[in-house]
Amino acid sequence: MLGPIDDAYGRAFDVEGRATAGALRFFARSGHAFVAEGRDGEVRGYLLAQAVFDGERATVLASRLVSRPPGDDAALRALVRALTKSAYDAGVYDVHVSLPRADEAGAAALRAESYCVRPMLSYERRLGSRGHTDAEGDHA
Repeated sequence: MLGPIDDAYGRAFDVEGRATAGALRFFARSGHAFVAEGRDGEVRGYLLAQAVFDGERATVLASRLVSRPPGDDAALRALVRALTKSAYDAGVYDVHVSLPRADEAGAAALRAESYCVRPMLSYERRLGSRGHTDAEGDHA
């Protein structure tokens, strides 16, 4: 159900898919993953997140925020509100959301719900056979 939406998002923003069967089973147990549905029952978007603990405090990390159609502000904002409430209800007060730089609709939805840009860069390195499939160079 989420696969085609995730595939389209991945192609649009040049990011790896996240909505695999295994990932969805994992995120379904996290308590911080949501699907937005329209009145007709059609999927309008989804958000994948999980809580992690670094020894000091818990943080909810969201790795995918997607709407269908792309840029559906109402669906994106509803998903961000659900994420915020789930974190707060769990006693987690730090929420980090990763978005592709070009995802302006996702960024606008986060800003509208009082999220702000962190002054950080995110670096990635893939090890093993997966690392050999990436093109060389900067992936910014």
